[in-house]
Amino acid sequence: MIEQIPRLVYVASLGRTRKIKTSMGDFSIHHLVPELFGGYRQIDEGGHLATPEKALFDTVYVLTPKGGQIHLPELELTAAFADVELAGWTDRIANPRIRTLVRRGLDSALAGARR
Repeated sequence: MIEQIPRLVYVASLGRTRKIKTSMGDFSIHHLVPELFGGYRQIDEGGHLATPEKALFDTVYVLTPKGGQIHLPELELTAAFADVELAGWTDRIANPRIRTLVRRGLDSALAGARR
């Protein structure tokens, strides 16, 4: 969905939030409540990778409530991108204020995306 190679890899986890530096790169692990965990598939190389919808949701969910600006100028979505799935993840957010902030962040990201 993006062409840039990130300097920091974001990871969703049920574990505690922390940062890990490795020889392969830096990882920022973010705790998600169980209701918001999921939306991934197993990959052949080992491990799991979020669906495009869940990856976008997680990015906005992690950054928006902390005042982070959502700026994804190179965001490109395929025809298979499911806005309904994205809305379903947003609907799972229990806190109304955070749900509203995340919806606004997603709207902003989608408005600038190439489809």
